[in-house]
Amino acid sequence: MENQLRRLLCLTLLAAACLYTYRLDDSATYTYAANGVRVLSAETRSGDITVTATPDSVITVIAQEYAYGRDRADAEQAMRNLVYSDTVIGTELRVRESMPGGSRPYGASFTITAPESISLSLATTNGDVTVQNMVGGISATTTNGRVELTGTAGTASVSTTNGGLDVKVHSGALYAATTNAAVDCDLAALRPAENVSLATTNGKVTLLLPDAVSAVIDVTNTSGFLTIYDFTAVYEIQEEHHLRARIGSGASTINITTTNGNVVVRRRS
Repeated sequence: MENQLRRLLCLTLLAAACLYTYRLDDSATYTYAANGVRVLSAETRSGDITVTATPDSVITVIAQEYAYGRDRADAEQAMRNLVYSDTVIGTELRVRESMPGGSRPYGASFTITAPESISLSLATTNGDVTVQNMVGGISATTTNGRVELTGTAGTASVSTTNGGLDVKVHSGALYAATTNAAVDCDLAALRPAENVSLATTNGKVTLLLPDAVSAVIDVTNTSGFLTIYDFTAVYEIQEEHHLRARIGSGASTINITTTNGNVVVRRRS
């Protein structure tokens, strides 16, 4: 009975969504003085968030909104339900796009430029998160979307569901989790006591480490192979689905877990 009710609800929502066939798009640009801002928080729904470092002393947010309606007039009326807001609390700038729930499709994406040293807290649903060349630390969450970091530094904590994690040339601690997708990480630098945690289900994990890394690596899976190569590793545990090895003095901790996926740890080229 419960499954039948869920199917009926899904069919009802789908039928309602089919009423809204006209899409209306709009965009607006907002600028803020970056002086005194140490943290930038951005939250939206059904849209991407992209943040890129800029040498300028301003923060720019381009909000790209959309709403569906039965026709243009209905879509224009619906567009009024999307509300962009900004708030400054201490040294934190918060920007948010609010919209109704229900069967009518709404969404908004953010394209942001900010000074590289500003820390980020980013959240969306059904959208990708992309960050380039920011070095102030990153927290990013999404669902049904990818997270991609390129040329970043500082502590990064990223998570998604049903989306891949792609970290390119990151320096610093990293905590990354997803489900049903691959995790690909290239760490350019990992200082002593900066730790790494990578987790997924039904996905492969690939981790590239710098030459001079010093870490204890603990890797587990339930299906697939586990490989650590290009390093002189001292193994404490060497089983089919569990490896624990020390590289150098073991100053950092690296934990990797997956199910039904291979794990490869190797030296970065």
